[in-house]
Amino acid sequence: VSLLAGCGGGGSSSDGGDTDTVVELTPGGYYTEIAFSNGTLAEAITLLSPTGKFVSVVDFTDITIGSLKFGSNSTVTGTGTDIFYDGTWNSVNGSLDGTVHNPSSATVTATAPAYESTVTLERAEAYSDLGVTLADLSGTYTMADPEVYTTSVTIAADGTVTGSDETGCVFNGQVTIPDTAYNVYEVSYTASNCADSLRNGEFFGLGAYDPDLGEVEFAGTDGEVTGVFIGTR
Repeated sequence: VSLLAGCGGGGSSSDGGDTDTVVELTPGGYYTEIAFSNGTLAEAITLLSPTGKFVSVVDFTDITIGSLKFGSNSTVTGTGTDIFYDGTWNSVNGSLDGTVHNPSSATVTATAPAYESTVTLERAEAYSDLGVTLADLSGTYTMADPEVYTTSVTIAADGTVTGSDETGCVFNGQVTIPDTAYNVYEVSYTASNCADSLRNGEFFGLGAYDPDLGEVEFAGTDGEVTGVFIGTR
């Protein structure tokens, strides 16, 4: 199980002078590698919001979501919850503790009961710095991946989200963009009327936008199951 797949970084003095200076990881998307204590490796994508919230995605049924606190002397602490499926849905809480090497990279240790891994993050600079606005996101998107239910989502000009999937789930929510300079946004939505009642709930997560593909990418959870959407116009 890819527990606590990703996380963010902390503070550092960029010139090696005042070690009490806090330097945060720049918001955006991060390539993420997870080294497990048994020697195996996994890859993930991490989105870090300007609010300090993050989500890491290993696959459709394994994400970690949490928040970070940046400190002095290049330190970062935080908490994360891994939501994953291995025949049944599981939720495991853990802690994060690490070091920022510069505003675009960090190494973090993720720990939970009977578990530890080392996570490295490298920022996808060009993609992250595209920025995103509600005008960019406005439109209707469809996900037709064979691994998941066919889903259609519309994002209105004011950030209102509506949608449904082939099982009857109905989605209603809101997109918030903390800082349009970075290609990351926050989404909260309610899922209702789902045939599988476990998929009903109040979800929160983070997303990004690919203008070349006309694609929105989002991953979140209600604390019980994952909600991942990769849709194109």
